[in-house]
Amino acid sequence: MAETQSPVSDEARGLVRAGQAAMRVGDYEAARTAFERAAALEPNNQEARDGLREAQRRLQQAQRPAAEEQVEYCYRHPNVETALHCTACGRPICARCSTPAAVGQLCPECRRGRRPINYQVAPLDLIKGALVGLVVATLVTALVGFIGAFLGLFLFLLIFAIGPAAAEIIVRSVEWATGNKRGRPIQITVGTAMVLGGVLAYLFAPVNPLAVLLFLLVGVSTAVARLR
Repeated sequence: MAETQSPVSDEARGLVRAGQAAMRVGDYEAARTAFERAAALEPNNQEARDGLREAQRRLQQAQRPAAEEQVEYCYRHPNVETALHCTACGRPICARCSTPAAVGQLCPECRRGRRPINYQVAPLDLIKGALVGLVVATLVTALVGFIGAFLGLFLFLLIFAIGPAAAEIIVRSVEWATGNKRGRPIQITVGTAMVLGGVLAYLFAPVNPLAVLLFLLVGVSTAVARLR
């Protein structure tokens, strides 16, 4: 039996949407009220908490006398004046450092802290991915290149038929070693490992160079797409 949505959750989401709409038209008092009610219904609702913080900040800013306005500078670029603030931590940030959030914007540090765990890649993850990717890519490329040496005109059929599946073996091995890490650093690491594996297979195994080259073209593009 499908679970029904909690009426409290539905009401909280509706209040968050109302608060976001009020923020867009500049009605910060109404936005604060909506976000306060949403946060009271769901204390762990991050959008409601961020929206309430941003609405309160803008209300305080609007109430501050013009004479008391102070020039603020981006905490990452001390020479750049800004009126933007991170919704999460409240620090001033410039346009280059801001990333739009559901309400307001986030600084680079808070944005990284909110990334899913499998996109938080540590140096050790890259080392594991590189080593496992290199070993498996060398073996898989050597096998494909060896088989390709006997196929002649059927070489292209081999590459496009089993190339993606062979690349999937490399990707699964890297996922096992890194704990399913994703993102550009992993993509670059695995792509480089596959190219180096192809070079090693060409140098030390009786392979068809064209088969190795075609497999790397298909395999690297497949691996990069899978690890996005």
